[in-house]
Amino acid sequence: MNNHPSPSPLTSPNLDSSTKVTDMDMDSLVYCASYLTLQEIGNMAISCKFLNRVVNSDSIWRRLFRERWPRQAPHIMSQTSGARESYLARYRALQQFKFLDYQVSEIYMGAKSSDLLFSKNSIIISQGPSIQILSIDKLLEGSVSLNGHRARITSMRLFPLKETSLFQNETQINENVLVTSSCDHSIRLWWKGSCQRCFRGHNDPVTILSDKLLGDGTGKVFASGGEDSTVRLWSLNSSGKRGQGALKATLNGHKKPLVLMCVSGHNPSLIASMSKDSKGMDTTISSDRSSCCVGITSVPGVPVGMKCHDSLLYIAAGSSFGAVDLRTMKTAFRTSTNQGKLFSFDVMPSKILACTGGFGMLFSFYRMI
Repeated sequence: MNNHPSPSPLTSPNLDSSTKVTDMDMDSLVYCASYLTLQEIGNMAISCKFLNRVVNSDSIWRRLFRERWPRQAPHIMSQTSGARESYLARYRALQQFKFLDYQVSEIYMGAKSSDLLFSKNSIIISQGPSIQILSIDKLLEGSVSLNGHRARITSMRLFPLKETSLFQNETQINENVLVTSSCDHSIRLWWKGSCQRCFRGHNDPVTILSDKLLGDGTGKVFASGGEDSTVRLWSLNSSGKRGQGALKATLNGHKKPLVLMCVSGHNPSLIASMSKDSKGMDTTISSDRSSCCVGITSVPGVPVGMKCHDSLLYIAAGSSFGAVDLRTMKTAFRTSTNQGKLFSFDVMPSKILACTGGFGMLFSFYRMI
């Protein structure tokens, strides 16, 4: 007979007596929260009232402020309270373009710049055959130069590192590679401050690169156009400095040098390429799957720019702005801008407005829906 009393619920060894998060002292939780991202801190704040008080600690928001705006950090660090309010106030001001320090510094580059890209915290500028990379937080410390091309750089694009053979692990998932084309007939891929691949195949200067990668899933490619009137498709998965086997297809059909190129919005396997002749532009739609021309149209005027949105290809040329339906290759609309000759064109990030720039700093906006 068992004379031992049965354990009470309060003394049962199976009872989970682990410490809860809310049992920890405030200082320990604040220290742990100092390693969280802004998104994680926001999630923590809405979980319960106790953790909301934790993430309102000034030390957490001073750290976030220092990481995002290091130049303004001394001001916030000198304050004894209100770090969260200061962070949110500056964030709102930036979103509304209400900031006093809009001009950080002026940098004299010493030569004419032909192209410019923003990449995270860097500014990438092409100057002749060279590339200059400036850190936004260290503008006064000068630039890093990338050299390899032997003639003027004509186009620069940023493509995901994960689509190349250089990708190794998930820690690099958000990194990009820089791809440049040049009048020296070559295309180069840059990463970590050096040229990793050199693609050759064009018989004349390479004039333009596709704005995005073509294809879906694995095995995506990028396109290039040149003065040899060809469109060429290249794989980013080739190995070796010389990019052996990178050229996947050569598309013929244009009779003049290529000037513009854009990947379709509704079908990532289609690319629109544009060449210029004495009468206007020839626009060809090509497929990376069949490696052939699947449609053609012409637009009068000197080409300025083109952008794809869904199945429509928006084109600015001469003094007009219009769109071509890529499904039928017929003109959807065309309108005169009343600006005379156009000099610039782009589509707003919202994808519902297009902007054209004419002579004398005149700009027009067009709603695309």
